Amino acid sequence: MAETLWRVRFRAAAAVLFVAVAGLTLLDLLARPELGDNSATLTALVLVFGAAAVVAALLPWERWSKLVRLIPPAAVLGATLIAVSATDAAATSYAPVSLTIVAVLVTGYIGFTTSPGWALGASPLILVALLLARQSQPNRVSLILPLVAVPVAALTAELISLLSYRLERGDGLSRRRADRLGRLEDVLRQFRRPGTLTEAANQVAKAAIDIFDVERSTVVLRDSAGGLIPVSIGPSTDREPDAVTADLVAETILGDTPRLVPTGSNGTMLVLPLPAQDAPAGAVLVYPVPTDDPDFTIDLARLFSVQVSIAIEHLFVIDELNKATTRDALTGIGNRRHADALLKSLQAGDALVLLDLDFLKTVNDTLGHAAGDQVLQELSAHLRTVLRDSDTSARLGGDEFLVVARRAHADPLAVADRILAGWVGKGGLTTLSAGVALHDADVSVSETFDRADSALYGAKRAGKDQAKLWQPEDSDGPANPGTDVAAPST
Repeated sequence: MAETLWRVRFRAAAAVLFVAVAGLTLLDLLARPELGDNSATLTALVLVFGAAAVVAALLPWERWSKLVRLIPPAAVLGATLIAVSATDAAATSYAPVSLTIVAVLVTGYIGFTTSPGWALGASPLILVALLLARQSQPNRVSLILPLVAVPVAALTAELISLLSYRLERGDGLSRRRADRLGRLEDVLRQFRRPGTLTEAANQVAKAAIDIFDVERSTVVLRDSAGGLIPVSIGPSTDREPDAVTADLVAETILGDTPRLVPTGSNGTMLVLPLPAQDAPAGAVLVYPVPTDDPDFTIDLARLFSVQVSIAIEHLFVIDELNKATTRDALTGIGNRRHADALLKSLQAGDALVLLDLDFLKTVNDTLGHAAGDQVLQELSAHLRTVLRDSDTSARLGGDEFLVVARRAHADPLAVADRILAGWVGKGGLTTLSAGVALHDADVSVSETFDRADSALYGAKRAGKDQAKLWQPEDSDGPANPGTDVAAPST
C-alpha cells in the first residue's frame, strides 16, 4: 500500500498541476469573450495543459531526481509567460488573480514533491517570472497580491514538505526494520549445523553481512581448548583501529552487550559478543554500520547474538560428545574408533606410523598393571607434546598406537625418529618400536596399514627400539607378537 501511494503521489501532483492551470485558463477564456483573436492561443494552451496532465499521470516521476521533477512547474511557468506575452491577458483585471493562482500551484507542487528547502528556494524565481510577465505588457498589472501570496504559499509548501519528509523517513525506517528482521529470520532458518567451528565462523560472518547490510565482517570463535578461530569476509583494509577503539572493542567482547564503536576513517563498527554459558564463545565485528537507526541496530544485534550463541553452544556440546565417543578412557587420546577415522582420512603423501611399546608385558608382570597403565599414559602425554599440530595420534589397542603425519613425503621417518628419541630421553621402563609407511594414491588404506605393520614387525625383529620405513622390496611378515590388533576395515 505504501509503495502504491508513493507512486501515485508524484504522478497525481503533476497531473493536478496541469489540470488546475488548464481549468483556470478555460475559465478565463469563457469569462472574457472580449479577448477576440487571442482566444485561439488560450484554447491551444487548454489543450496542451490537458495533454500534459495525461502524460504527467503516466510518467514515473518517483524514479527520477528532484531536478527532473521540476519539469512540470517549469513548463507551467513557461506556458504562462508565453500566454501573457502573446495575449493581452495581463492587461485585464483578471491577471493578478490568475497569476497568483498559478504561482501558488507551482510553489505547492514543488513543496509536495521535493525535499524541505526547495519551495523556499524556488519562490524568488517564481516572483522573478511574475515580474517578467508584468514587464511584458504596457498596462502593467499590480503584483501586490502575488508578492503576498507566493511567500505564504512557500511557507505552507515547506511545512507540507517537512511533514511529508518525516512521514517518508518513518515509513522507510519501518520498511528497513521489517526487511532486516525478515533477513534475520531467513538466515537463522537456513543456518545449517556446521561440522567445525571454522564452518560456523564462516556462516556467522556471511549472515552478519546480510543482516546488517555491511561490507566487512570478522568473526572470532573460541574453541573448547581456548584457542581462537578468526574468519573475515569482505574487502580488506589496512586502516587499523586506534588504541582507544581497540580498548573499547576488547571491553565489549568481554561483556555481554553489543556496542557501536566509532573507528574514525573506518566508519562505525558494531562489536557484537557471542556469550556462552561460562565464557564468551567469541565475537562478531561488522562495519561500516549505518547509524540512522542505532537503537534498532543494537536490538537486532542482541537478538542475533542470542540466536547464534545458542547454535554455537550446541556445537560445543556436540563437539564434546563426539570427543567422548572417540577418546580413549585410559590415555585421553583418540581410541580405536578415532584411529579408524584417521586411517580413512589418509591422503597421498601422508605417513602412517605404528608404534609398539617394547617390554610392556614385562612391566605388567613384574610391577603390576597399574605400572603398565602409567606407562601408557606417559606415552600418550609424550605424543601430545612431540607431534606437530597437523599430526594426530590414537590408541589402536593394547600397547600399540597409531600416528598420522600429514604431508610427510619429504622425510617419512622424521616423525617416528622424533618420537623415539624423545621417549628414550625420558629414561622410562620401556622402549618403542615403530613401523612407517607412506600412503600412495594407488593403494588402499588397508594396504598402507599392512605395510606399516610389516615395517613394525621388521623393527621388532631387528632388535626393537628403532623405526623402520617400509620399502617395496620388503616382504610382509606376520602380525606383531603380543598384540591382538587387526588391520582396519575400509
